[in-house]
Amino acid sequence: MRALNVVRLPSSAPVRLDDGPKTAAFVQREIFRSGWSYVKIAEVAGISSPTVGAIAQGVTKRPAMRTVVLILTALGWEVYASERTR
Repeated sequence: MRALNVVRLPSSAPVRLDDGPKTAAFVQREIFRSGWSYVKIAEVAGISSPTVGAIAQGVTKRPAMRTVVLILTALGWEVYASERTR
C-alpha cells in the first residue's frame, strides 16, 4: 500500500495519510485550525464548498485522497508520496 506524507515546515516529522478515518479527522482539524471559510478553502483548492463542509462536519468519513491533497495543499501543507514502511 502506498501512503502520502504531508509536512508543514518547519516540522520535525511528516504526517502519514491513507484512506482511513484518521486522515479525515486530521483534515477536519486542519480546516478548523486554518480559520478560513469553507468557501475560501474550496476556491483555493479548486473543489466545491459543500465538499469541504462535508469533510469538516464529519459527514464524509473517507474522503478521496485527491480531495485530501487539494485541501491540505491549499492550507499550506507540502504533500509527497512515499513507500510505506513498517
